[in-house]
Amino acid sequence: MRDKMGKKKAGAAARAILVVAAAAMLGMAGCQDEEALKKQETYRQLGIKELNEGKYEDAVKDFQKALDQSKAKVGDVEIDICYYKATAQYSGGDAEGAIETCTALVDYDKKDAKAYFLRGSFYLKEGEGEKGLEDYGKAFQYGKEELEMYVPAYESLMAAGFEHEAQSLLEDATEVKGDEPEQCRERGRIYLLQGYYGNARQELDKAINAGDDKALLYMAQVYEAQGEPKNAAPLYENYIEKNSKDVTALNQLGEMQLEEGKYEQALKFFQTALEADPAGSQRLRKNEIIAYEKMLDFAAAKEKLETYLQDFPEDEEAQREYVFLQTR
Repeated sequence: MRDKMGKKKAGAAARAILVVAAAAMLGMAGCQDEEALKKQETYRQLGIKELNEGKYEDAVKDFQKALDQSKAKVGDVEIDICYYKATAQYSGGDAEGAIETCTALVDYDKKDAKAYFLRGSFYLKEGEGEKGLEDYGKAFQYGKEELEMYVPAYESLMAAGFEHEAQSLLEDATEVKGDEPEQCRERGRIYLLQGYYGNARQELDKAINAGDDKALLYMAQVYEAQGEPKNAAPLYENYIEKNSKDVTALNQLGEMQLEEGKYEQALKFFQTALEADPAGSQRLRKNEIIAYEKMLDFAAAKEKLETYLQDFPEDEEAQREYVFLQTR
């Protein structure tokens, strides 16, 4: 984790890029040449890859390198990179830097719903509930139609102990209109959380018929919630067949299953991801080991952990876990 000086520098860097944006709006901007644009996208993609692999400090550095290519031109791409950078900062333990990056975005655009949403989420996780609620209020004031923000905000509020506010937010979400596939999918997901399974199936059916693969996952969860696992299983299989190389999504899905106590399904997602990417990220490989442990298959967990420690010997938590597994 960075020290306070490092955190201040990270926040200052984000603010600097937005000062450049202000200059651009005044007609003082330079132009990005083709080479700079290519470098920017290369660093951006590398940062996203590192973020997904849990290499947060490296991701922050590469997102900043991407921002450095702006050459006094800031638009949607640069703002998007700042969102990623803030996420990487927080995930890497630099809460102060992440909040400063979001604050810089808000200073630049007082109606930036996503910046308020991210900062509000960070505040809630840091135990600053009032600030989190205030930012969420602004996020949904300026981004009421952004349905994809509602469920993550609901989950953050529930985790922070704001159950009433979380339930009210879901009620607000069902009032948002729109028939695009992703809107139907998110509305179905919201109905699922509320326990309105008939409404959920209706919305998810629309999304699935329009070709939205993610809706398959939520429809499977509806069936599971209704005690119909036999109907849920084919939907999970269908998604895997269509997204067998989506390593990041598969890992995320596996983590979702771990949280729900569905360890065999989680392991299947992790192993499908490892088939697509045999080297596997550190995070993905640890998740596979966790799944084996949860299934009480300590022999398989120990075997996987031995290989893991050859590649990541500095992981002290994994070293302690190996000592534990030797006693099983």
